[in-house]
Amino acid sequence: MSGLSRALCSNSMRPIFIALSGLLVASSVSADPVVNGIVGESVVLPAGLSPQENPSEVEWGWGEKTIALSDENVSVEQFRDRLHLNRRDWSLTINLLRAEDSGEYKRIARAASGQLPTHTVTLRVYEKIESEVTRKPLNETCHATLLCTTNQREHVSYRWKRGDQDLPEHAGTLEVSLSPGEINVIFTCIASNPVSEAAASIRESCAESSGGVSFCVLRMVLLSLGLVLMISAVIGVHVRDCAHTKRNVRRHRAACET
Repeated sequence: MSGLSRALCSNSMRPIFIALSGLLVASSVSADPVVNGIVGESVVLPAGLSPQENPSEVEWGWGEKTIALSDENVSVEQFRDRLHLNRRDWSLTINLLRAEDSGEYKRIARAASGQLPTHTVTLRVYEKIESEVTRKPLNETCHATLLCTTNQREHVSYRWKRGDQDLPEHAGTLEVSLSPGEINVIFTCIASNPVSEAAASIRESCAESSGGVSFCVLRMVLLSLGLVLMISAVIGVHVRDCAHTKRNVRRHRAACET
């Protein structure tokens, strides 16, 4: 291969090598971890340190405040009596979590060789989810809209089951329609957030009448029968009036002839 060919080949491969190097560097840098916690419970924030780094000083910060130090106790009103700094791996435990504890926590460490890279942990605190299923309308059978409500408005997902069968609906409402004779069909809503899930169920029925006729059909028959009786009564009154009029006419003619 001539010198010119080698130069062209080298120049054409250089962008590929640069791109591959960038991908390797990007893959070696891990994203800051996200930790989920539950209100009232405990959570551990990892320090992201290896045993080889052996830091001499470690500090945890939240916002603009220092909340834990390796060589002294720190008292911050919001976290009073709720923090524990593990002096083996320098992780930070927060007890009795509150919703307002959510945010970014920074671990700063120094070793004999100098300052170590800062490690950031994002904490998201959620309440344990609760769910309830209600229906509307209240007095209708066979057809209903089921409503799944929770104690939270955000970060909630839903799924539904009919008995043991999963349904495709993934919203907070479910339209149900039962056939006559289906009794005590259980519909279950499972609501979840990133830290917990809760299930709530309701029983639905579509009753039949004693003769095997559905309530809807029976209601239509009764309405039709009532309408027939009403029309028959009107016709009967009309016929009676006509007959009475004819009798009066005949009596009048007979009186005139005599």
